[in-house]
Amino acid sequence: MAIVDARDREVSSGPHRRVVSLVPSLTDTVCGLGAVDRLVGRTLYCTEPRLLVRGVPEYGGTKNPNVEQIIQTNPDLVLVCVEENKAEHIEALEAAGIPVFAVSPHSLDDVDKLLKDVGSLIGAEDAAAKACTDLAAARKEAATWCDKLKSSRVEIDAPYPVPSATLIWKNPWLVAGAGTHINAMMEAVGLGNHYADRSDYSEIEIEDLEGCNLDLVLMPDEPYRWSKRDTVVVAEAAGYLDAPEFCPRLDGKLLTWYGSRTSKSLRELVRVLETLLAGD
Repeated sequence: MAIVDARDREVSSGPHRRVVSLVPSLTDTVCGLGAVDRLVGRTLYCTEPRLLVRGVPEYGGTKNPNVEQIIQTNPDLVLVCVEENKAEHIEALEAAGIPVFAVSPHSLDDVDKLLKDVGSLIGAEDAAAKACTDLAAARKEAATWCDKLKSSRVEIDAPYPVPSATLIWKNPWLVAGAGTHINAMMEAVGLGNHYADRSDYSEIEIEDLEGCNLDLVLMPDEPYRWSKRDTVVVAEAAGYLDAPEFCPRLDGKLLTWYGSRTSKSLRELVRVLETLLAGD
């Protein structure tokens, strides 16, 4: 049986026993599904779960993997992401006869499929089924939170979903738009992405935030690690320098890492928002 990846290419369902992952989220997911023993390679950014991956060899970064060393490792599967990894490296691996499975999650439904696919590829179907059940439960919990948040916003005549944006880079300033995992996570917890009319990631002028009437500007620490000074600059630009808490610096994994940790991230985001929006 074959599984179709994000590029509409078929990959044998396996189970594959020598896996190289070139994506932190996928490395984390393989471990989360109890199959760290299948990993024979990772990137230097694949740092979680820390205690499990420390014994797995590193082969460069996501953008500059050491393709020759990976080929010499003789993997029977390489996991990649269309967005994170370069086409030239993917093509080089395939030219060497190595099966490559690519993901490109744009929605939480995509994450559900990703879990099932990866579970099948590494022979962890039961663990993947449990992860999918937990994801469904977390999504239901988030929906309940959204109902509660909507009611509280209506009571104070505040807009719902909560007008928000997520900054991911500085100089140039970049925001997450539609078709990103960040956008999917925002929507799931009741945040309305002001930049959802743009695809992927786009550049803005920081001064433009003031006219957007945002209630929250999220600042995840991946891929850019924001400083306290950055928070002040953004809060001033957004028009609420007196309330910088509405420009929260977050663990970037909550918004950008997908897979086996998505359910946990949804629950944590709800807890964060309960604190931030408690006064609503």
